[in-house]
Amino acid sequence: MRPSARIQGLRAVTSFLAGFALASIAGFPASANPGSEGEPAFGISGWFHSPPRLNEATTVLVRIWGEDSYDPPATSVARISIPPGLELVSGDTVSVYQHIKRSRKRAERVVRLVIRPVKPGSYVIRGWLGIDAGPERGADETDFLLPLEITSDAPAVMRAPRTTRFESVRHGQRYRYAGPYLVPIDSTQALLEEEITLKARPKEQESAKCPDCPGPLPAVVPFVVMVGSDGSVRETRYLDIQEGGAIDPLVVTFAAEALARWKFEPARANDRTVADFLVVRVPVRNEAP
Repeated sequence: MRPSARIQGLRAVTSFLAGFALASIAGFPASANPGSEGEPAFGISGWFHSPPRLNEATTVLVRIWGEDSYDPPATSVARISIPPGLELVSGDTVSVYQHIKRSRKRAERVVRLVIRPVKPGSYVIRGWLGIDAGPERGADETDFLLPLEITSDAPAVMRAPRTTRFESVRHGQRYRYAGPYLVPIDSTQALLEEEITLKARPKEQESAKCPDCPGPLPAVVPFVVMVGSDGSVRETRYLDIQEGGAIDPLVVTFAAEALARWKFEPARANDRTVADFLVVRVPVRNEAP
């Protein structure tokens, strides 16, 4: 086959694949996240109306937001866990919300619980939020911890509520909300992106050689790479972020083939390895192999 015919054939195939991939990625974030796909637009948190005291009733306020940013119909369930030693005086520990129509006004809701500490000790009130937006959009989850310490002769020692995770399950795959991107994970984990202490990084890499590629070469092709906790590559995506115009699909194809041979060190959150993303740039030269 003549080089020009080979290039035209490859361009046709890669143009189709690139268009298909971009269409898939464009639909991925869904309407609940109009910005970056990995930025959650939902959440749950809690605080005390006043410092709890032993054998005195006090109000816990649980704020929930973002439920009405999904395409209706969507169902959200909030569950609050009150540990033994804290008596529930009034309020429902399970709250269900049905989002059935869109509204221009963004809303949030507050669940009120009244509790009474009945013995001294250290406690953690836990809150969980799950939003089911249907089989296509999937389900989102988050939770928070509200610690406190009750003594017999003083107001409780309270700590700020702490969110432990933001996750999504789509088509059977679980993801962590990680800022710009959704990172595929194997199972639920108490981890936020800001808790990662060392990002994933390449340990073996190579450039691509494409003697038949159109210019200008050399070039660098950007990709985002999803790296599992074991260092395996879970997913790669071409990032069309070139200020000087789009890169030819044939150049992207050769860069992707070279990237498939790269090896990576996984990210770390203190003493454990975790899944994460990183952005790499694959050099492409027009040298003959």
